[in-house]
Amino acid sequence: MGLTRRQILGAGAVTGFAALEAKFASAALALSPDISHGSRAIPRVALTFHGNGDSANAKKLLEIFKATKTPVTVFAVGTWLKANPTLAGQIIDQGHDIGNHTYSHTQMKTIPAVKVDSEISLCANLLKKQIGNHGAFFRPSGTQYSTALIRKTAAKYGYANCISYDVDSHDYQDPGKAAVISNTMRAVKNGSIISLHFGHQNTIDALPTLLEKLHAQGLTPVTLTTLLGK
Repeated sequence: MGLTRRQILGAGAVTGFAALEAKFASAALALSPDISHGSRAIPRVALTFHGNGDSANAKKLLEIFKATKTPVTVFAVGTWLKANPTLAGQIIDQGHDIGNHTYSHTQMKTIPAVKVDSEISLCANLLKKQIGNHGAFFRPSGTQYSTALIRKTAAKYGYANCISYDVDSHDYQDPGKAAVISNTMRAVKNGSIISLHFGHQNTIDALPTLLEKLHAQGLTPVTLTTLLGK
């Protein structure tokens, strides 16, 4: 019987397993038609946040963005928008991008076509109601990469491309401030799209230091609109 990931890590094979994961992730990135990064020639990055969870955490992050003059992109979950109807407007008013991250944050690769359609359309409709348009971008939930069905349905509702990422902070696993920073900084490069989340305290704790380290490395955070030249 093959070893599980937990057993491999427990046996002290962390480095080898991480290298293997990185190899597979790199291969998937190369094959994916999704947008996973911007220009590698320009020292800019996009901090992209999954908009879900406690609104108090979101407001704390918005305060940090404002204080540090950091533009970001928020992929909002529809149920979160419905529960917090003023947040989308606040995000836009502060100069950030906002996008569609499905209505209920389900596993998009596992659901039937009719459900894929409703997940995208319901969130798009909420965004239209709250900010006057369907949002600049779409990112499927429950997967780093889209499928042909997801892309076709997203295009139906005005999203020309699905947005992925090439840097995963793993903040949703609540690994602690130091891990969120190291997970990001060891992988980031010119043009990177970084995956982060609103609903986690370690993200709030890590962000000031993370921003300092990005700037020290000569990388300027910008919105996806700026990064991709849209």
